[in-house]
Amino acid sequence: MTVDAATLEASLAAAIVARAPELPPAIRNLACEHMADFVGVAAAGLRSETFLRLSHVLAPRPSAAPGHARIWGGAGFLLARDAALLNAVAGHIDDFDDDEAELSLSHPTVTVLTAAAAAAELTPVSGARLVEAYVAGVELIMRLGPLLNPSHYTRGFHATATLGALGAAAAAGLVFGLDTDRMRHALGIAASLAGGLRSNFGSDTKSLQAGNAARSGVMAAELARGGFSSTPGSLFGPMGFVNVFGSQGLQMGAADFGRPWLLDAPGVTIKAYPCCTCAHTALDSLFALMSERKLDPATIRSIEVDVDEAAPSILIHDGARTALEGKFSMPYCLAVGLLRGRLGLAEFDDALAADDRVRALMARIAMKPDPSLPKAGGGISLASRLRITFEDSSVVERYTEQPSGSRRHRLSRERLREKFVANAGGVLGAATIPTFDTLLGADAVAEAARCFDALCAPQRAA
Repeated sequence: MTVDAATLEASLAAAIVARAPELPPAIRNLACEHMADFVGVAAAGLRSETFLRLSHVLAPRPSAAPGHARIWGGAGFLLARDAALLNAVAGHIDDFDDDEAELSLSHPTVTVLTAAAAAAELTPVSGARLVEAYVAGVELIMRLGPLLNPSHYTRGFHATATLGALGAAAAAGLVFGLDTDRMRHALGIAASLAGGLRSNFGSDTKSLQAGNAARSGVMAAELARGGFSSTPGSLFGPMGFVNVFGSQGLQMGAADFGRPWLLDAPGVTIKAYPCCTCAHTALDSLFALMSERKLDPATIRSIEVDVDEAAPSILIHDGARTALEGKFSMPYCLAVGLLRGRLGLAEFDDALAADDRVRALMARIAMKPDPSLPKAGGGISLASRLRITFEDSSVVERYTEQPSGSRRHRLSRERLREKFVANAGGVLGAATIPTFDTLLGADAVAEAARCFDALCAPQRAA
């Protein structure tokens, strides 16, 4: 441990506490869009077998008790940290939640918002405070990202789970009203609870890792609030989080926290497709070509996609046999997108993964690593070049640098509403649009917990 590391950690905690209330209106509005998008995605996830299995194991109680929070879907109550875990699994199982691939290589909202929402069940706060906590948690994840990546991610760590624990702790800590000293301890505690492996992509455990990060963040903030301690240097010291997970010997400047707010630039991508973001620019290219000309799978000899060198180790299921594996399979995503003309939640289905037409087309699709593609701050490129070769040897090609939903191509409010309705309509029913509107205006809601009332209604549990 060095004095400089301890001082930096104290300065960072102070910046989190002091700058969270300084959000300008534009950032508050942007945050509400991300929060609304996540709630819609989580509503869809309430119907997943993964959510139901985990809920059965955690065994929610039917009535409230001290320290307990509501479970989304109306299944009852759990300790706040376990509620955060279960709610985060609902929001991440479909891989449709927002993604930050420029700096942190993680999904920031799933861990941060579920932790803040669970904390708000224990300590009533305004919607404005919830928004502030959310943005600060995302900011911390994005600020820490470049200190770890790309080596952290390419070595196999699941950044959503590792960085997410710290972002969740910051967000929950702000809801709990931690002072600077206790916020520093909360971050140090969360640093020791962080973990997660990319080897579990394409399985239930990927979402469990995100849920565990949310749980760890809430628990770290609760412990710090109660006087639990962590060692100075647990973030930036020689054996701290950054050096152990990143091995780069870098430190962030606490003075830069929130100046500017990174949620705006480079921004966080609100997904247009429920699969790994590494496949999104290729999908954008495919659907753009399909809008310009008819693409008959029977006339296609092969499809090749130039991708970042790291992409094949992220999209690890070339021969995907299940819907979850398909979310991490370039051949599956492109094959189904080509056959169906779209790629939504309905296109990720185990029966479809076994369909002979899908499998025959998948066999003709391959990725090709291209080191020349422009890399982002995290060291990985999302750009891709899609090349389709037809049986008559003619070729059509399209290059896309940034995916739909990214800062350059933000989804309109109309597109956001359409996505929310498609995801949440079957669960929220008549409350769908009012819930969407409430979340878009969360900054003005008197009590933050009210934003999630419809999601917690018992009659929606089925």
